Amino acid sequence: MELSPQIIGGVRLFGAARSGRGLPAEQAVRAWTTAAWLLAVEGRAYLEDLAGGSEQPELRQVVGLRLLELLLDVDLLLGGHTAMADGHQLAMALEYGLHEVAELDGDRLLRLFALDEEFGADGGGAVAEFWELLCAAFPGELPNPLLASGQREILQALRDWSRLCTAVGTDAGFLEPFLKDA
Repeated sequence: MELSPQIIGGVRLFGAARSGRGLPAEQAVRAWTTAAWLLAVEGRAYLEDLAGGSEQPELRQVVGLRLLELLLDVDLLLGGHTAMADGHQLAMALEYGLHEVAELDGDRLLRLFALDEEFGADGGGAVAEFWELLCAAFPGELPNPLLASGQREILQALRDWSRLCTAVGTDAGFLEPFLKDA
């Protein structure tokens, strides 16, 4: 499945950030750096799994579901909300859609992630394409750990994010798990 205009046409990516609506500085730094990590590192790892599972449509659909749950986490984070338990993310995303990452209602998410198809239907191509659009639209540069220079980019991003935390007066301790994963 490719991204069709009916699914993604006219959708604003990161619309709240682009419109100037935001969170208080300390909360915004935590939210945006965590969102950057989730998109750049965890999301791209899932994309690699999607690509590697080209002969396994059930695996690709499950990985797509994990990406949708990750998107909801990012959406909640950027909206100033707390993450929810894993068992509720899919239902929440399909019921209420996404708002901060992209203006996508549940019906569009259902089609984008091929959840309206029989289990094992392969919507991985559209999901991967959408993910790349999100990464390209992210307000700031996202390191890519899958590139040869990726490790250096990740470490540089962590240093930059730490300096940003210092600049707004927030504790950078929340970055420590990211450093361990790097």
